[in-house]
Amino acid sequence: MIAENTTRQDELVRILNLLASSLSEVYWVALVDHEGLVLACVPPNPEVNPESIAAMTAVLTTTGERILGEIEGGQLRYTSVVGSKRHHVAVMLPEGRLLTLGLPPDISPQKTFQPIRDWIPELLKVLQMRFTKS
Repeated sequence: MIAENTTRQDELVRILNLLASSLSEVYWVALVDHEGLVLACVPPNPEVNPESIAAMTAVLTTTGERILGEIEGGQLRYTSVVGSKRHHVAVMLPEGRLLTLGLPPDISPQKTFQPIRDWIPELLKVLQMRFTKS
């Protein structure tokens, strides 16, 4: 049951915190839309600016979709970019939303999939709920 004065943002942050705590190590977990707008992010002030995270997620997704179109690779499921210091994973969600994670470079994205699967239903439920002001 959601408290009367709880906002959608509150609930999204709560779920992202639970997802983050179910991962062994994570720099950020953020929910963004396809245009690069941050819907929610934990922690609230990660080492990388949330607006940059969202913008790069949108760019990577657009690029990934274009590449898959060129090679007839089907629908994009996730992107993964690994550098020497960080690993960026973005998972496609319904309605143009993306879940993005900042990970250490040695963590495989597959290690994150089960915790993500566990929390996606609740995240989608909150996104579909109506919140009213009292």
